[in-house]
Amino acid sequence: MNVEDFNNLRILPILLRKIEEMEKRQKILMPPITTKKEVAKFLNRSERTINNYIERGLLKEGYHFHRKNAKILVFIEDAISEFKKELHKGIAYEEITI
Repeated sequence: MNVEDFNNLRILPILLRKIEEMEKRQKILMPPITTKKEVAKFLNRSERTINNYIERGLLKEGYHFHRKNAKILVFIEDAISEFKKELHKGIAYEEITI
């Protein structure tokens, strides 16, 4: 290692602090999405549509959500954010009924 390498190591704590500050700001800007109601609002869908996604296997237990008990589902924020991106890309499609 040379002197420049040690200078670079000194900025690591500064970078870590800035990353932590950014994560705090992101949590403030992004509302929680762990309940079915919050997920429906985040995806701009109805709670019934969320139920349909679950029934059709688009939202998967163990990946997108887990069961707290027989009635309560807890959604996983990162997986729901990823699902929203898939919806916009058309990867996760919606069945249209007339």
